[in-house]
Amino acid sequence: MKRLALVVSTAAERGDLSRALALARVACQAGIDVGMFFMHDAVSGLPGKKADLDELIQLGCELCACASSAYAAGLGEKDVGMFLGSQDDHAALVHRADRVVSFT
Repeated sequence: MKRLALVVSTAAERGDLSRALALARVACQAGIDVGMFFMHDAVSGLPGKKADLDELIQLGCELCACASSAYAAGLGEKDVGMFLGSQDDHAALVHRADRVVSFT
């Protein structure tokens, strides 16, 4: 099975977060194994994307947000709707991927 990693670091207002979530949805529906890592400014946009994130979880998408970025924004796991990890999780996600798309 093909594996796609999506990394998002830009603020939600830029539009990359929505584009990345849409790409993840289409890839999951096409049978591609998708993992996403959110960091920096993207993390603060996650609470507003709960419905999209819940759908991706149901589709089997692996989601992880940077704990340092979340804590800096005053957010916890319940706020962002996913596991809070580290740059080790980011590196592992990228290492396992056949392709990586970065929204930075």
